[in-house]
Amino acid sequence: MKIAMAQTEIHLEAFGENLCRGTDWIVQAAKAGADYIFFPEMSFTGFTMRTAYAASLAEQTHEQMHQLAQQYHIGIGYGWTAQNAVQKGENHYAICDAQGVQQFDYTKIHPFSYGDEQKYYAKGYTMSYTNLSGICASAVICYDLRFPELFRNAACHQVSLMLVPANWLHQRSTHWRILLQARAIENQMYVLGINCCGHQGELQFDGQSCAIDPEGEILVQCDCHETLAFVEIVDDVKYYRETFPTMRDINMPLYTKLYEEIIGK
Repeated sequence: MKIAMAQTEIHLEAFGENLCRGTDWIVQAAKAGADYIFFPEMSFTGFTMRTAYAASLAEQTHEQMHQLAQQYHIGIGYGWTAQNAVQKGENHYAICDAQGVQQFDYTKIHPFSYGDEQKYYAKGYTMSYTNLSGICASAVICYDLRFPELFRNAACHQVSLMLVPANWLHQRSTHWRILLQARAIENQMYVLGINCCGHQGELQFDGQSCAIDPEGEILVQCDCHETLAFVEIVDDVKYYRETFPTMRDINMPLYTKLYEEIIGK
């Protein structure tokens, strides 16, 4: 499977401009023969706390992505915002296939409380899974990367490819690379981190999108500029897990007990 990672400079709340630029990336990826293209978190609005504004663009976003997918015969992963019954936002990531049919949707489980995201966005409660060209895949969003339980859950569901779309700040770009590698090694899976670059208001993003194999080797490493990077993913995760079978030593009953002890205190 050939994947395109769109490391874009998202202009805050400039939906039309971002969508136009995103369309260009989709056309380029399709011409290069990519099966899927994946955009960063909050792909066309940026990291906005104006959730009503962002949610008002959801229908248009879906329609445009599904239409482009069908027109150019390429699957598309993109971030979007919903609004729930209590007027809080939901930070989503969706994937539609090359026929323009939505096949995946995930709501960010861990809003970034350090940046007050939880005041504006409700947390999600479930993981999601899908099949991408025969490869079992899942996604988490940005800050979720710091919570290894999500990745272990995915690995136990036989996920071979984990996507991490993000708006990851430059102050912690070293954490970004190390954590992506750690999650790949821990769970013997491919991990793709798709970050944005440039500025959104006063916030700075360094990009550094990368693709990492199940042994932690970096297959693709982007710099801090806008770029469309490509990586070929082969479903050989089963081989890695059988050759070095760390997964068989998982002691879930014990971990559950230890967590229960913590919760009970």
